[in-house]
Amino acid sequence: MTTTLKITLASILAVVLLLATELAAADQYIEDDDYIVHYSAFNSTLLTAEVAEAYGLMRSRQRGLINISVQRKMPGGPPKAVMSQLKGFTGQLGGSEIPLDFKMVEEGRAIYYLAEFLVDEGDKLNFDIQVKPTPDYGSLKLSFSQSFFAD
Repeated sequence: MTTTLKITLASILAVVLLLATELAAADQYIEDDDYIVHYSAFNSTLLTAEVAEAYGLMRSRQRGLINISVQRKMPGGPPKAVMSQLKGFTGQLGGSEIPLDFKMVEEGRAIYYLAEFLVDEGDKLNFDIQVKPTPDYGSLKLSFSQSFFAD
């Protein structure tokens, strides 16, 4: 893949993920004294075919995608993206827990984690994720529920 195509696809992915985050809900994040964890979950049909192909993601009405970014608060400046360890699962209330397999994506200074999951029209899924910004830092617990509807 050429450098120009990679840059174009990265720009498209960033815009799509930003739009998906805004569509899913404004200001979806958790934070503590040191870190901010932004998250969004949405149907993969919001991705363009080019972006999905470039990042090995499947576009389908039966596939959802969760996007998580972790930022360290910086004294006197904007937060900085950091690598983190993520472990979690999704599932319906009373159903089985399905592990999420997070894939790290680096685009310039941005770092985010993507995981795909299966979803049916109208499903309400629960998400429970442990975010560990550094090996010696305590986990931040991210838990939320969301209903999914295809476009």
